[in-house]
Amino acid sequence: MSYQLSAISYQLSAISYQLSAISIQLSAISYQLSAISYQLSAISYQLSAISAMGTLLYEQLLNTIS
Repeated sequence: MSYQLSAISYQLSAISYQLSAISIQLSAISYQLSAISYQLSAISYQLSAISAMGTLLYEQLLNTIS
């Protein structure tokens, strides 16, 4: 009986370790997704700025032609 309890205790410890490892991996994935989200936001901002500059240049070109 004592041997079985020790075996169960060992298995529970192993499961606990695996769950901790999974938790760490999920935290790392969450951090990476946050970084990607930040980069995409920065790209979106840059594209908006480029679009605004393009609009201004187009308006200046129209004013120059007319």
